[in-house]
Amino acid sequence: MVSSISHVLRGNFDPFTLVCASGFSLWWLTRFQFRPLVWMTVGMAPLLLIPDYKLPVDAYLPDTIAAPLHHVAAAICTPAGLITSLVGVLALKYFWSKEEEEVYIVDDKVQESFKILGKTTTPSTMADIPTVAAELRASFMAGYSRPLATRLKQLKGLRAFLVEHKEDILRCLKEDLDRPRVEGIMYDHAIILAEVDEAIRHLKSWVQPVAKGDHILSMPATQCVRPEPLGVALIIGTWNFPLQLELAPLVGALAAGNTALIKPCVISPACAKLVQDELPKYLDPKIVHILGAYESRDSPTTNKLLEEKWDVIFFTGSPTVGRVIMSGAAKHLTPCVLELGGKNPVYVDSSADVRLAAKRCIWGRNLNAGQQCIAPDFVLCHEAVLDEFTAYCKQFVSELYGATPEDGQNLGKIVGERQMKRLIGLLKDTKGEFITGGADQYNAETRYIAPTVVKVEMDDALMQDEIFGPILAVTSVPNAYAAIADINRRPEPLALYLFAEDDHVQKLVVQNTRSGGVTINHCIFHVGNSNLPFGGVGNSGMGSYHGKKSFDCFSHEKPVLSKTKLPDFGLLSDAFFIYPPWTSTKEALLVSSQPLL
Repeated sequence: MVSSISHVLRGNFDPFTLVCASGFSLWWLTRFQFRPLVWMTVGMAPLLLIPDYKLPVDAYLPDTIAAPLHHVAAAICTPAGLITSLVGVLALKYFWSKEEEEVYIVDDKVQESFKILGKTTTPSTMADIPTVAAELRASFMAGYSRPLATRLKQLKGLRAFLVEHKEDILRCLKEDLDRPRVEGIMYDHAIILAEVDEAIRHLKSWVQPVAKGDHILSMPATQCVRPEPLGVALIIGTWNFPLQLELAPLVGALAAGNTALIKPCVISPACAKLVQDELPKYLDPKIVHILGAYESRDSPTTNKLLEEKWDVIFFTGSPTVGRVIMSGAAKHLTPCVLELGGKNPVYVDSSADVRLAAKRCIWGRNLNAGQQCIAPDFVLCHEAVLDEFTAYCKQFVSELYGATPEDGQNLGKIVGERQMKRLIGLLKDTKGEFITGGADQYNAETRYIAPTVVKVEMDDALMQDEIFGPILAVTSVPNAYAAIADINRRPEPLALYLFAEDDHVQKLVVQNTRSGGVTINHCIFHVGNSNLPFGGVGNSGMGSYHGKKSFDCFSHEKPVLSKTKLPDFGLLSDAFFIYPPWTSTKEALLVSSQPLL
């Protein structure tokens, strides 16, 4: 093979030497993580010392065992042969991939000392929190949650809950939020189901160690990164998407092999009680526990939970409460995943399809009656298309929600009286021009607010804090640069939406702003794609999840290196120059190896 590589380097290519050389080069590159300096100096330069062939390579092959290989190599180098070989290699990799043997220790005797987990069906109270936390930790340390079969069983149990209680979920969403049925299916059922299915489908590959390339000082060795569970997870839910924002993180916690405590939000009481009463019937009580649904308020339960030590806290809510969570977690050095809110901007450029932009902004603003942390909050509209945009907004409010939205079944209600009073206050305080809706277009008794579009100035009340309701503020900007400046003077939003057909404008906004995520020429879609991580930055949160990222955020990537021993008297496998006593020779050898590190 070495002679063949030398032959290729000197320009006399033929199929056999080409296959051999490319194979060796690819192997050497992958061993050193494609670092060109290592490849050129160590892998290829010595080969230039090997003499050339005096005759074409096939002249050396007749009547030898290598002759058939030369003909095979020639066939492989045709387009059809290359495609066939690639398919064959991929198939072999798929069918022959080796799964690591599990050797987890599971101590079944630990559960005998439990007082709550698996021992009672009575709803836990705040007084039980220390005991529950201790038993969840003992359960994790006993290894109950770690075997792959157990993880899959829990995920399948969660899936069974979603399937068998679909109508109960939709009923509770209707009771708490007057959620339209299609919105309920889309947000609090289908998305979670898709997350569960993806985790079940890919979990065997997710848990496998990931091999890493060699390092010049430690070679020969094998090294990998092993995902391992963080431990005991605390998942604190919220009220606006009470199933999705509790169960989607739970998918990641279970897939990664953690035990978990879920605290649902009592502002959506029907959904909270459904989760606490029914979900435990489908999951191992030693692995998942739920409490807090029958408390009168959330904050006392949350504060009590923060007194305990957790290995990871996953919280969805406002930046204000997020600071409380981080403060409590800091006492135990507990890592947090915070999915917070933000005043999400929309920029509508003069190059945009203004009609579609208006339609999609009205749709995104009024999902769940505007009560979502990823909703478009305000629109920075290019002054050249401002009037056209607001006219289309008025048109689509009527088309999508009817002349009397309160009488239809397409708009939810505000969750509670406190939230309702805050939104009514904004309607009263704004100095803007109502394009649709109005300061009196609400019903406090039914907690209804009409879909509202208001044309405002930059200093208006609607342009200050996150609105979190079916009210869309629209203001004008002279160009994309002005929009970027306004976006960047505010705290980082969880989402940013951009409507522009001009490719330069798209790149300009995306590359010069900070946000948790971006959807171009639509709203919200980047959040529903499980192949994309969802999370905030700065004021809008930290950490991300969805799909494989959910597994990752509840896992620790543990590096493992295993040194290989060779019968070479330590020449390569135990380099002498890394050990004292130090000498100038050892120093020179170490310094000379620096470019290869």
